[in-house]
Amino acid sequence: MNVSEIEIHPGHWKLLNSGANGILNEVTEARKVAKRVYEILKTSNVPCTYYEDNSSTNQRQNINYLVSQHNKDRDGLIVSIHFNSGGDSSKAIGTEVLYYDQQTLASRISKAISGATGGELLNRGAKQRLDLGVLASTYEPAILIEVCFVNSIMDAAIYRRDFEKICMAIAKELAAYLGKAVPSTPSIVEDKQTEKDDDTMKFSNETTEVAVRDHIKQSVDKKLIDKSWLDKFDNGTMTTGDYEGLKLIIAQRSK
Repeated sequence: MNVSEIEIHPGHWKLLNSGANGILNEVTEARKVAKRVYEILKTSNVPCTYYEDNSSTNQRQNINYLVSQHNKDRDGLIVSIHFNSGGDSSKAIGTEVLYYDQQTLASRISKAISGATGGELLNRGAKQRLDLGVLASTYEPAILIEVCFVNSIMDAAIYRRDFEKICMAIAKELAAYLGKAVPSTPSIVEDKQTEKDDDTMKFSNETTEVAVRDHIKQSVDKKLIDKSWLDKFDNGTMTTGDYEGLKLIIAQRSK
């Protein structure tokens, strides 16, 4: 089969409770990632299409809709974006990519997502699944990306910090699959920003703000965390959820 385009969609349908819920909401975040990856690919002149289910009311309708959309042609690579749930929510759990017969690509993307976070989002690798509708019932090759775990405080913090890097990593691997490239240029990264979290940290007094910054800086100096966390605090984009997850990461690595 000659694959000439990327066909990307977020998993589930528009209702927020149709996917996994935790610190992150799967439906909301899957759409953010899918749209951002699509934007990067389009900006880079990589052939791609985007599907989004805003009509289904149950899982069967959702799967049927997505399969029917993708089965209208046979020239694409199907990419389904999801977030997982389960395991110990106080620990980093990681990223994985499910496949039917695309093990090599699944492995590359899982590795790339983890690498984009400096390995902090653990690489759980490629996992074969023969029972999932989007993978098993479509004519085209397909993968299903589980970006991270919505219930993991650490995963959520790392994902929020490295959202753009994760999306770029996914886009680059998908482009490479078609024999194309995504340039790492500021125009792509900076000009097409997705909506930002509105839960940025706010402090009741300067003393508390200084104490929090000192905590982060000391942890950077001790090499417990990457300097990008301090940059995120200083540029005002760190959220309360980011910091809660960060405290757990620091505590775990201080043992």
